[in-house]
Amino acid sequence: MGRMLIQIPRFYSKDEFKNISASIPEDYAEKSEEYWNYIEEKIRPLMKHIKKVYLEALVKDGEEGIKIAEKIFDPKGLRIFKALLENGAKLQVTEDPSLIMEASSWQDIMQNKPDFGVIIEMLQENLKERDNYITKTIDKTLKDNETGLLVIETAHKFDFPADIKVIKMCRFDPSDYLNIFLQKQRLKESHSQ
Repeated sequence: MGRMLIQIPRFYSKDEFKNISASIPEDYAEKSEEYWNYIEEKIRPLMKHIKKVYLEALVKDGEEGIKIAEKIFDPKGLRIFKALLENGAKLQVTEDPSLIMEASSWQDIMQNKPDFGVIIEMLQENLKERDNYITKTIDKTLKDNETGLLVIETAHKFDFPADIKVIKMCRFDPSDYLNIFLQKQRLKESHSQ
């Protein structure tokens, strides 16, 4: 049968919207509910089959991992992850802490100097390193005939071994939702000047 990995894009939390923009989309609650309801509906038949849960920026497992996830993920997504854990899935360390800290530093610098090309290049290089780390971690920990769930930003690109069947699942791309919102914000600002 091989290994199967269900990959779903991470939906941005309200705090992430606040860090990027001064406001939150008016339809945030509705979109978040729509997104996670779709994911929950699709995953429900697989609940007992998913054995590993991999979450973006997760550098600890167990209770510590759950506390990290609570800070990063939308409550509706957390409800699904916790249901998977209750059904026997294991929360898996997904990322290297030093690479996460580096990414955070580059992002902080970019907020102050968004047009600085070298910073963008360094952040992209960091993303590649994180992708490689995640790929190796999943390859090592997802056993034969196991199914895993990976929740991660769509900017990540992976080159998984051929025996890992990847199924991408989403109602809509959360990064598109974020980018459209930000573009509308910029247009409003430019028209008000």
